[in-house]
Amino acid sequence: IRRKSIANNIIIRLPYKGTQFYLGSEKDFQQKETDYMKRTGAYKLIDKLDGIHRTASQTCLADIVEQVEIKLDNLLDSKCIDEVHYMKMNISRLSVRMHYLYFVPEIHKEGIPVRPIMICNDGPTMNIVRYITPILWSIFDRATNCRRFSNGAVDVIHAIEHYAQIGHLIPRTLFVTFNMDELMTVFRHDETIAALKSLLVEQLPDQMIDGLTIDTILELVHFVLKKQFVVYNYALYQQIHGGASGLPLTMFLTFINVFYGQHRDLVKSLKEKNEFFGRYREQAIITWHGSEGQFRTLLKKSIGIEHTRNLVTISIGSKVHFHDLEISYKNNGGILESKVYYDSAIDTLPNVSDKPMENQSKQLYAVLYRAVRCSSDVETFHHELCHIQLSFLTSGFTSEFIHSNIERFYQEFGIQEKFFSLFLNDDDEYNNLRQRIIQDVEQQMKLKQQREEQKKYTLFVPCPRFIHQESRDIFKQGFQDLWKKYFGNESQTKHVQIKWIERTTTPLAKSDFLINKRPPLRLLTLSKSEVNKKRYHPMDRL
Repeated sequence: IRRKSIANNIIIRLPYKGTQFYLGSEKDFQQKETDYMKRTGAYKLIDKLDGIHRTASQTCLADIVEQVEIKLDNLLDSKCIDEVHYMKMNISRLSVRMHYLYFVPEIHKEGIPVRPIMICNDGPTMNIVRYITPILWSIFDRATNCRRFSNGAVDVIHAIEHYAQIGHLIPRTLFVTFNMDELMTVFRHDETIAALKSLLVEQLPDQMIDGLTIDTILELVHFVLKKQFVVYNYALYQQIHGGASGLPLTMFLTFINVFYGQHRDLVKSLKEKNEFFGRYREQAIITWHGSEGQFRTLLKKSIGIEHTRNLVTISIGSKVHFHDLEISYKNNGGILESKVYYDSAIDTLPNVSDKPMENQSKQLYAVLYRAVRCSSDVETFHHELCHIQLSFLTSGFTSEFIHSNIERFYQEFGIQEKFFSLFLNDDDEYNNLRQRIIQDVEQQMKLKQQREEQKKYTLFVPCPRFIHQESRDIFKQGFQDLWKKYFGNESQTKHVQIKWIERTTTPLAKSDFLINKRPPLRLLTLSKSEVNKKRYHPMDRL
């Protein structure tokens, strides 16, 4: 299929949302990519990777790696960071990779535009980003009373149900959602850095957090934004606006741009009125105890940034959808209702993952789990259950498969066997099922928090590839001996455990058999001489 598609100049892509493949003309798709880059102005061409410039990406990567090393060396020498900071933010020349870019179609939008996807997992600044981003989010969440929903948008309904139970929802309460995915790749760096500085100065009276000063944090963020180089279509580009979609820092800076750059007065009002404020991925949801007109008026008072004004989609009303959740509040009866939301432009088969699930039983379990969490009453759940069964039937699954898996799901949460109808008996039976699942969610969240707490005292170290197991064991033992020698008695590091990250080969997804998204490795990796380059290491003097 892949060879034939190339021979016939056909593009095969998975869409940005959904699991159906997109097929189209290669020429038309490339024109969409070109139009996007011109329209946003986010990418600056540095070199075509051919002829005398064929090694330009390798040279660029080597320069960035050296600049990262110099930056961290200088910060350590000037005591702006300590040894723990240094170890967590440093990089391995052996595993570092240049970022690369490809585009996917947004089939749920009119005209099927494209969206950039940047792969940065092993990028030269990724360790800096992984360290500072959680710290920055903690400051933002504390400053705005924003709640992060890390397990999915359906966490929102349980939080809002609790918000209602303690008396904060009133008949005129409205919901407001913000969708910032268009802004992520085009926000202006200088404006966003200024907004970030304002947040840090306001929230850090001691000018420091986790051993990092405000100036050091801003320096690191600015450094990351200026080193966004990427390989695309056998050319080297620099991203000069916005952030890479694969960098965790990008999402944070987008929120800063909106809520501490453009709409600071709104955030102040939310805190004063004790409004609900939550976030998941690129979307935020708030409550508003006032009229829509008052809300629009407050928005107009915000800082006008013309080039990004229309890049944040804001919806307001007594009923809104937030990712895959629809939530409404009936003013006449004061009833909070919720259900699963489906976008009619995206595939009908329910899916709770951004990628197709190979284990179909697992997929059915997941959509049932979500259905109970999202459905506020038994009638809504039964409607969703019918939709799930019909979707799986029309996708080729047998009724026996569907029935047995739903039975198994019920039994796991204490519901008696259903011999004929899969409908529940009444509200009480459904409420008991829902309560058990909510308790299961809470237990999973506690376990996740425990794992996150353990990570604070864990140093993750990539393990180089060795042909022989004996060589690998010698390397690991040598590293641990050096760690104990230099850091074993330090108060900040003596409790740190070392966890090795083994580099394994991940099986290709079905889409990867049809689509070659990654450029040749020679464009993404350091040369042998750069990998083996000897340099002074500031830790050597200890």
